[in-house]
Amino acid sequence: MNIVMKITKLPLLIAVSFLTLLTGCNNTQPSNQTSTSEPTSSFNDETNVNKLEGKSLTNDDINIIKWEGRYEYREEKNSLPSMMLIYHTATGFTLDFYGTEVSATFYHAKDLNNTLACNIYYDVKVDDEVLPNVLNRKIKLPKEETKSTVKLVGGLQEGRHTITVLKMNEAKDAYTGVIDITTDGHFYQRDVQQDNSRLKFMAVNASSGSGFGALAYSTTSAYEFSKTNENSSSLHAYMYLTARRFDADISFVATSGWGVKYPNNRSVIDIVDYTGVTPTNSSKDAQKDTAKWDHSLYTPDVIMFHIGGNDTSVDGFDVDTYKEGVITLVTMLHERYPSAKMLWAHTDSKGGRYAITALKDEGIISQGYIKQCIMPGVGEGTTGHGTYGASNHQSLKTHIDSSESLTNTLSRWDFTPVRDQIKFEDFESILQK
Repeated sequence: MNIVMKITKLPLLIAVSFLTLLTGCNNTQPSNQTSTSEPTSSFNDETNVNKLEGKSLTNDDINIIKWEGRYEYREEKNSLPSMMLIYHTATGFTLDFYGTEVSATFYHAKDLNNTLACNIYYDVKVDDEVLPNVLNRKIKLPKEETKSTVKLVGGLQEGRHTITVLKMNEAKDAYTGVIDITTDGHFYQRDVQQDNSRLKFMAVNASSGSGFGALAYSTTSAYEFSKTNENSSSLHAYMYLTARRFDADISFVATSGWGVKYPNNRSVIDIVDYTGVTPTNSSKDAQKDTAKWDHSLYTPDVIMFHIGGNDTSVDGFDVDTYKEGVITLVTMLHERYPSAKMLWAHTDSKGGRYAITALKDEGIISQGYIKQCIMPGVGEGTTGHGTYGASNHQSLKTHIDSSESLTNTLSRWDFTPVRDQIKFEDFESILQK
């Protein structure tokens, strides 16, 4: 199976009549919706395919769909249809099509026996729009249904378009799979050469980088709001926002409540080589119930860590075990991706200081492929001071501040951002206040 990525080609304007139907949206793109279009390549990318399902989701016969993040194809079994399972947050797909609309059928349940799950949310962009989208394109898979067919975009001007669909929620919230994708026109092949030229990031983190409660907003208390799926979004959190600044793809290996070498069967070390995490929220079940990940399918240029707070807060925390885990995790990923630059991000926390000490003592910092980045904590930051998300997590303002810290550290390796940071006011209307 090949994984391929594509930058928008031949972007077309969305019909004005469609835009006027979007609540609270203007007909002009805000400044953070920067176009990144590139010239069309010359290869023949025409197909007569208008529906992707079964094996066609794997690009076995023809490369049409680019899967974002880690993914795993499951054949039809018992009452379950065949589907592409997408586990971690910010997973989804990108494809090109000719037509006016695209729909998809999703599976989402707490297990593979059709047990009802939580609400699951996706964000969608078309053509030169940029995620997270300031337009009203967020879609919901309702918890009352284990299978939902939704129109991702519609009413577009007939012509060629590119669509990207990314999950805002985490793997433990539900099994989430794509059963089919259809258009009223036809799909195009992917341009492998152009796609492979994109910068690639990988995020290894726990709750804060996954956007836990990021869309809640309080100026009075870190506990004013409780975390929900609706007020959480990795696309509004600092890991994704940093990759976005560099117009990079991003792949998450991340789950809220997990640690580096957590004593409670929730160690990220144990799932690095697997495709995902299941709603049982267990590393043993992830190893048992998800496929081994083929690391050749995605080679990151940058790996960003922010993990360890859950380790240090547990009763019976052992600093030596934790330090050994940090060294193991960093060394493991350096062996998988020897050319990748790494950032160990922390908020000047106990776990962060222990991690940096371990990496220095082991001689890893001196090798030059990993740097530390100190970010603002909850209620901190240049603009986020005194603001809070849900359940004692960062506000959107602090996520923006943290993204700037990561961006500035990456610039020391001569990575140059190509896109402006999001503007808080563009998303203020969607926050829970």
